[in-house]
Amino acid sequence: MKLENKNDAIGDGQLVEAIAGNSLTASLTEPFIHDGYLNAWFRCLKLSKEYTQNCRTGLFPSEKAYQIYCLFGSVEDHSFEEWWHLRGFENFRLGFTSLRVRQVVQHKIYDCYAITLDVYPGTSVQLAGREFEFWVQQVRNLNDGAGLLSSAPMLWANYKSRISYESIKLHLDVVEAHEHIIRNSPNTRLWRIGEQLHLNPKAMTRKGDSPREQVDKHVVMGQTVSEIVRKGQSLVKNACAGMFPKYAA
Repeated sequence: MKLENKNDAIGDGQLVEAIAGNSLTASLTEPFIHDGYLNAWFRCLKLSKEYTQNCRTGLFPSEKAYQIYCLFGSVEDHSFEEWWHLRGFENFRLGFTSLRVRQVVQHKIYDCYAITLDVYPGTSVQLAGREFEFWVQQVRNLNDGAGLLSSAPMLWANYKSRISYESIKLHLDVVEAHEHIIRNSPNTRLWRIGEQLHLNPKAMTRKGDSPREQVDKHVVMGQTVSEIVRKGQSLVKNACAGMFPKYAA
């Protein structure tokens, strides 16, 4: 397992100084929240009709689903930036620490982990001790939860999974495009969505293709879109149920 901070700028002197002085603000931290797992998690919940309904009724199918609501609240009427200022910063600001996690490695023989950290010159010994204790507990939570970010949500700024952020973004982009096109043009063929988004270069029709070749490519592209939508919808459903990021049902 490897945890990496996705934004080297988190070591910026102003941010480290604010952490050390316990003076973090939503406006100061907003530049660091984009294009990462927290953003993807938010998008999953925003795409989930079930999550929206749960928030409207106040009824949740499981304790995990309710815990996600306690973290994110209703996202229906907010952009990611608005949500960060209204609720996200309050609940996720502990993800900002002056220590940067470089790597977490499981020992091959003993039941333990090696945690490699960066400690900036301005970090006090007391603050470093508190933060190290925090990271140890988060890593334990992460591993007890099979490596899901939803088991250790404060790790969002340093989290890295086999399911990359780029992969999640692609799947959610396709789910959004699929829902939009099907809602407005229900007779649209799946392969058209794939060609518009260039999802499978080998299945793109080209000038000079025979009718048989075109049909074969349309079939392959349609299958590509169908699989991406299926996985994307599973990702959304699991995120709503308190399991993120996870494709499998």
